[in-house]
Amino acid sequence: MLTDAPWTYIVLGASAIITEELAPIFGGIAVHEKELRLVPLLVAITLGGWIATALLYTVGRLKWEAIRRRFPRTRATGTVALRVVRRNPVTASFLVRFAFGLRIVLPMACGAARMPLYLYLPVSLLGSIAWTAVFTAVGYVAGEAAVQAIGHLSKVGEIVGAVIVTVAVFAFLRWQRRRRERKAERRAMVQRALDASRHDA
Repeated sequence: MLTDAPWTYIVLGASAIITEELAPIFGGIAVHEKELRLVPLLVAITLGGWIATALLYTVGRLKWEAIRRRFPRTRATGTVALRVVRRNPVTASFLVRFAFGLRIVLPMACGAARMPLYLYLPVSLLGSIAWTAVFTAVGYVAGEAAVQAIGHLSKVGEIVGAVIVTVAVFAFLRWQRRRRERKAERRAMVQRALDASRHDA
């Protein structure tokens, strides 16, 4: 039975930047099961991912150096991303949704490289359309096998619930990692202070 609640599309679209391929794949399965409409699904996930990359572009344009100072471990990745953007800005903008491992840094690097918005926005939109179409098709084509693997999803609420759970898990793991990094930084600062005091003594 077709479910056409707007909140369903909003959740899938808003979660795309966190769940990545899971959102369009789950969406494709839902379309296969006739729980969602294809066109609104494609529009929601495309816009969700595209808006997120536009926000990351803005952050990179305004706060690139501050972020690099705050998170020293990102410097190497950021340098690579900047080189990619400067070498071929159009290709880099198109691939911001496809670039596994650089999906946060690459759009920020586009902003840091001062790539013109009139170029970045339409090209990244085309990339978001292509990315959404590819992975929605994967979910749709593999719908029957995927449903058998994860259990019969008779209601779209189960799909959205799975996405929400995935978001929560990703958020918890990211929080845990950041907490460990902050503890490591504090220990390093204390150790440097102790080393300095011993040197002065």
